[in-house]
Amino acid sequence: MIQTAHVTWQTDNLGKITPISEQFDDIYFSKAGGFDESNHVFLESNDLPERFANLHDNEHFVIMETGFGTGLNFLATCLLWQKVVTSSARLYFVSTEKYPLSHADLTTALLAWQNEKTNPFITTLLDDYPLALSGCHRLHFGNICLDLWLGDAHDSFASMHTKTGQADAWFLDGFAPSKNHELWSDDIFSQIKRLSKSDATLATFTSSGTVRRALINIGMSIQKIKGFGHKREMITAKFDRAVAIKPTPKTAIIVGAGVSGLFTAHALASRGVSVTLTDKIAPLSGASGNPKALFAPKLTQLSDAPNHLPTVSFLYAERIYQTFNQLAKDEIFTQTGAMDFLLPTQKSHDKLTHLANSYPDELISIVNDDFNLNNDDFNKQIINTHTPKAGLIDTHKLADFILSNPLIHFEHFHANNVIKEHDKWMLKNANDQLSADIVIICAGFESHLLNDELFNPRKIRGQVSWLDIDQHCDELKAKLATPIKYDGYCAAFDKDDTLTFLMGASFVRNDTNTSVRDDEHEFNLNKFRQSLPNLANELNVNLADLHGRASIRAQTPDYHPLVGQVGRHDGLYTVYGMGSKGFSFAPLCGEILAGLIFDEPLPISYVLLNKLTPNRPRLQTPIDQNR
Repeated sequence: MIQTAHVTWQTDNLGKITPISEQFDDIYFSKAGGFDESNHVFLESNDLPERFANLHDNEHFVIMETGFGTGLNFLATCLLWQKVVTSSARLYFVSTEKYPLSHADLTTALLAWQNEKTNPFITTLLDDYPLALSGCHRLHFGNICLDLWLGDAHDSFASMHTKTGQADAWFLDGFAPSKNHELWSDDIFSQIKRLSKSDATLATFTSSGTVRRALINIGMSIQKIKGFGHKREMITAKFDRAVAIKPTPKTAIIVGAGVSGLFTAHALASRGVSVTLTDKIAPLSGASGNPKALFAPKLTQLSDAPNHLPTVSFLYAERIYQTFNQLAKDEIFTQTGAMDFLLPTQKSHDKLTHLANSYPDELISIVNDDFNLNNDDFNKQIINTHTPKAGLIDTHKLADFILSNPLIHFEHFHANNVIKEHDKWMLKNANDQLSADIVIICAGFESHLLNDELFNPRKIRGQVSWLDIDQHCDELKAKLATPIKYDGYCAAFDKDDTLTFLMGASFVRNDTNTSVRDDEHEFNLNKFRQSLPNLANELNVNLADLHGRASIRAQTPDYHPLVGQVGRHDGLYTVYGMGSKGFSFAPLCGEILAGLIFDEPLPISYVLLNKLTPNRPRLQTPIDQNR
């Protein structure tokens, strides 16, 4: 957790409440009119009304800001964007905040600005406002994307990848230089230079000589103009460097319609790309096709969280699934919460306790229920936790929703070759071919068969088992209503109007056969009996009553997927190798890949990006496929 802002409240002569930062003894916005100040200082002084109006279809514009505060500049920008942008352009608003307002204080601060035009943005901001955890939190507002980096501004800017998401305009809106020296340091201005596009502009309320000299030192030409309200002067600045324009793809082919392919298609279609999603069988025919997917966090020590893919991806994906629920006809994600037995594998009991207690209760909390565990010494070391943001994903409703996008077309196609001919990438088989500007390989454990530069992963067979439990008493059904993670997992859900109980999953290395096996049913059942013996006795499962499904996961040595360009092949990309975490990883990984393709801001640090790149050093040594 990072420290939230200490806020006091003052009432001006118009009866409006104004927040004051105790950390910096300064106001968050002008008493003369916060929106008017934002419009004058940042929007008009960066010439945004005209620049927004001139954006072309699917073009993107990036604003970077020092000091999110109450989000007032963001709201003002959203209103201007909504008013003047008629194209399908996209806005990325990248802001930093060392001391974020608590949800309660933000709610109070935004009361002053609620009206018919701002309410949709305020509602989404409050609904999706992130927990006070360091790192980047991406929020979506239609064609507007907010990347809120929580933590020290210099650390946040330094974490951003140099080649992507460079700023078209800057809002320097920290508290006054005299009260917040860190936000006006030479290190910050060096990051501004590094992260700016060639013709980026900048505006700030201050006219400080120190700030003017710092901007000149990084190569910006400056101008003093009339300030807002009682402030006599303010500064605008601009880089005057040659502008390079990179062509962007209009069409894409994705090989593989599992969860990786689906979310990659969704990310590209949201950027105006016409996507042909292919599969040799059907959508979700592989490892992503179980009837339900348990979506639950796997957390690390809090200090490592900003660069920990399972943590970062879970926080992002949860917001995406909630958004899909609002847009879809049927509920895709049921937020049941989950019980999680933090098993003492690599970490001691004390370390696991500290791990759970360091996070906010909204993400994970320790509970005292013994969950009918055996009383042996091993189980006494297990910590029972509750993760309220977890839940169950209806995999096929998810696929139907993504495939309903008019820019995504599914085609049955068994690809055996990917090559580039002239300006197009070609997907071929013995009888036919498809062409597009780019190709993305999302074929799971078979991805390497389409390009020999791709890593050949370990193949892990996993079988889930399920049975009808409609006949059991309501008391037992209530006990099974919350999914449980142990050395395995179990969950109850409606399947074809029948209450069904699912257990999983087996773990068999180097086996690509997908027939259902009784010995793996027995394996799943034994794990359930060992971890939850009383529940198992009440269920009294007969092996003959179990149904199942087996699929093959692609596992890498470092348990991170491959996301990015394949070798030096411009226009050939890949997303695969997610192991058993596809429904957590795929929403973020699809977004990352689209950001790389379009040179957009990325919602992760460069440290985490380096863990995902297909040519990372860890993947240069082949694994022993027999181990």
